Amino acid sequence: MLRWLAVGTVFAAVGGEEALRRSLTGSTGPAAGSTATSLADTGGDGGMDHGGADHGPGAPPASGGDVPGQGAAPAPDQGGRRWSDPAGWGGRVPGPQSAVRITDRVLLDTDAAVGSLLVEPGGSLTFAADRGVTLSSAGNVEVRGTLALAPGGTAVHALRFPSVDEKRFQGDGMKVVDTDVGLWVTGAGYLRLDGAAKTAWVRAADELRAGATTVSLAAPPAGWQPGDELAVTPTGPPDEDGFSARYDLAVVRSVSGSTVTLEAPLRYAHPRVALGGGVTVGAEVLNLTRSVRVEGSAKGRAHVHLTSSRRADVRHTALRWVGPRTDTSESWKGPDGTAPVTAPVLGRYGLHFHMLGDATRGTVVEGVVVRDAGNHAYVPHASHGITFRSCISHDTWEDAYWWDGPLDTRTPQQPSDDIVYESCVASRTVLEPNPRAYRLTGFNLGAGTGGKALDCVAVGVQGANGASGFEWPENSEGVWTFQRCLAHNNLQDGVFVWLNARQHHVVTEFAAYHNGGWGIEHGAYLNDFDYTASVLYGNAGGGVALHSLGREKGTVFDGLLIDGAGLSDFAVSTARHELAGEAVTFSRSRFTGYRRAGLAFRATPDGKPDDVLVLDCEFGGNELWLDPEAGPPKNITLRRAGRAETLQVRRAEEGGTAQPQWNASSTPIASFAVQSRPVQLPALRFKDAAAPTGRLGGGS
Repeated sequence: MLRWLAVGTVFAAVGGEEALRRSLTGSTGPAAGSTATSLADTGGDGGMDHGGADHGPGAPPASGGDVPGQGAAPAPDQGGRRWSDPAGWGGRVPGPQSAVRITDRVLLDTDAAVGSLLVEPGGSLTFAADRGVTLSSAGNVEVRGTLALAPGGTAVHALRFPSVDEKRFQGDGMKVVDTDVGLWVTGAGYLRLDGAAKTAWVRAADELRAGATTVSLAAPPAGWQPGDELAVTPTGPPDEDGFSARYDLAVVRSVSGSTVTLEAPLRYAHPRVALGGGVTVGAEVLNLTRSVRVEGSAKGRAHVHLTSSRRADVRHTALRWVGPRTDTSESWKGPDGTAPVTAPVLGRYGLHFHMLGDATRGTVVEGVVVRDAGNHAYVPHASHGITFRSCISHDTWEDAYWWDGPLDTRTPQQPSDDIVYESCVASRTVLEPNPRAYRLTGFNLGAGTGGKALDCVAVGVQGANGASGFEWPENSEGVWTFQRCLAHNNLQDGVFVWLNARQHHVVTEFAAYHNGGWGIEHGAYLNDFDYTASVLYGNAGGGVALHSLGREKGTVFDGLLIDGAGLSDFAVSTARHELAGEAVTFSRSRFTGYRRAGLAFRATPDGKPDDVLVLDCEFGGNELWLDPEAGPPKNITLRRAGRAETLQVRRAEEGGTAQPQWNASSTPIASFAVQSRPVQLPALRFKDAAAPTGRLGGGS
């Protein structure tokens, strides 16, 4: 039985939204008292219930995310009793062994350490805005009332979990578990993490050379300060050793306009890359420092878990050492010797909105960094209407932007609707051992309606076959607006689609460069996609690997610029087609920079034959090549750009005019229904800096 020591004056409780409003604004009126109990008095469990007891309603409302009268968030209350005042605690301020329960208004005005913390409904804990303060907790911090970290000026607010034991984690479920140490927001609790606004990332304006101590940016970064940590992304070609991992981590010495001076010289070169199509891009320079910080430690990762029916406000916050993992019985030979193969702890992620339905509609998460994480960074699991703006995931295990996939290929994924990723970055996404990182991705574009991925970047994703910057996952079909996204220097692919789709999908104004696999790897088995106005440059495998045929209308690649930059044999290559379907069309595109042919037809003879139209395209060399190991195609139609003649392409032994450079023959098609059109090359305009963000109420 928990024994709480009541202190202070106890008033009649104020319930619901009125208590939340008063806790935020500092209004006078009834409030409950607070307690602090020694861990010795509670059996050393941090004062939390055993057995995963549910601290709050079992599930939030299925709809109605706005609490009546909630409106815009006011300034955090700075008028509560001071944490440092012993009188408010009955004569003794809580210490590292204390299980603290807050039921009134408390202002954290000094660094503090506790065994655990529970903020009850009607209670609030606000960090003092005028100073830097840190709260360390050995156990869980659960928020049923209000927790607010919103520093002013250059102050830093930190919530730390310094002694997490990942081996004790149980994982799963909506209930608070005392072994799974982290920040929990439950019931109708309100979480406000509101750091100083700053530009999340900016691209370099020039080539960055190894040894350089200054970086010229494409735009002046707002809010960058001396001491900020930066990550400079790799941009070198895929034939360069370690091309996907050549990051520079740097510290800012000073900032003047668009020029940043570093504490130490860069280790690697980061060239600007001219992709064509109007696109020349430099390395993304990511700012990883925020004035609000929630973190575990390098030896024990915590997590943030939200099941509250009240919308959270999470802005300009760095979540570090989050996302616990657990050892398995297997081992592998890692860079530091033999190590256990680890697995992620289910449900314990960086920032996890858990099965909140419509309660999260209108939530904006912006300017947030999740770094050094052992599990997924951002997880809007079955939670709708959340916008992630100018967020960064850096050095994260597992898919960075994700929500729970299906249990198997026969079970549909639980959808998350109206999820928006705007100007977000997935940087250095990893899993070890790497050969097991099958289909690892930066952005997992899962099931739901109304999803948007706009102006996002995926870089440095590691992984094995099918790993990618952006993935449309198998049996998890969501319809996304996908525009102006960029994937580069990923170990495998830029985009990976493996979707037996029923909907029509559009990918437009996309660019992929210097990936170790394909710019786009498109499967399977039947689907209808439109890829338009996109640039695929210098990818080691080539521009497009085609596994899939069309379902109803057929997949179309229209208005693409595919430049192999001398690194790949083919701009496009077909592969195994599991099912017979509608034709795939490549139209109004330019293929160049390849070594052998623009399109290679390599469908395996044990699958279904190629069915591809190549219409009104330009070539920078040999147009086609038919693999002698492939089966006879169902249909290959070719009409070169600016030519009236349309050809049916066959295997060499099938007769017609010999085309030895194609390893094929051809015959003219007397009449062809599709009218000729000029090549339509993309003219892309990528943004060179993250979308602007601001504090709640418009502050900087």
